[in-house]
Amino acid sequence: MTTLLERVRRRYETTEKKCPECGYVDESGNWESRTDGSRIVYRHVCPGCDASREHTFKLA
Repeated sequence: MTTLLERVRRRYETTEKKCPECGYVDESGNWESRTDGSRIVYRHVCPGCDASREHTFKLA
């Protein structure tokens, strides 16, 4: 059984592979997730140009 957090991260790993900055396609799609208890941040650093992307969700 997977958690909601794992499913959201997997979605980013499978749908957001192309870097909007340089166009590099990261086939491994290594998105990391972290939480501080009030929000969840999903982050990816492009292996091609080191550009960083984040998606943040506030927890209710």
